[in-house]
Parts: sequence; structure tokens; C-alpha cells
Amino acid sequence: MESERSDEYYVARLIGRLRLLLATSDEVPVETKLETQPMLRELEDALADPPEDRDLDRARSRYDFLCERLEDEPDLNALLLALRNFVPGL
Repeated sequence: MESERSDEYYVARLIGRLRLLLATSDEVPVETKLETQPMLRELEDALADPPEDRDLDRARSRYDFLCERLEDEPDLNALLLALRNFVPGL
């Protein structure tokens, strides 16, 4: 029987996939990468705290920035949208 994983586990995995895909995609312009990689790190930091201690306004502003900049990148956008399943309030 497989053990159930926490939402934090899935958030970390999704952010890791976002970071990897963003870094390796030849379709994402370099300028977009340079704008979004630091913001992705800030989102990760904002979501690192336990759910009850998170600054959701800070996380939401980083998330919204990423969604806006990456809306034309379907794979990245899909991963961002998946985050909403594990972080209520995004």
C-alpha cells in the first residue's frame, strides 16, 4: 500500500518541474526566463512555510506574475494551474 503524500510534497515537485522546464525550454525567450526564474524562486520561498503561516498575498502576487508572463507557454502554464490544486487561495 502506497503512503499518502502531503500537499507540500506536490507543491515542491511542481515547482521543481516548472524550474526545470523553464530552464531547458528552447521555446521560452531568454528575457522571459530571466524575468521569471527569480520570481519562481520567490514563489517557492513564499510557499515553503506551513500552510497556516504562509503569506498568501505575497505568494499570490508572485503566482499572478508568473501566470501573466508564461500564459503563452502551455506546458508551463499547465504546471502553474496545477499548483492551485494544492495551495488554496492562489
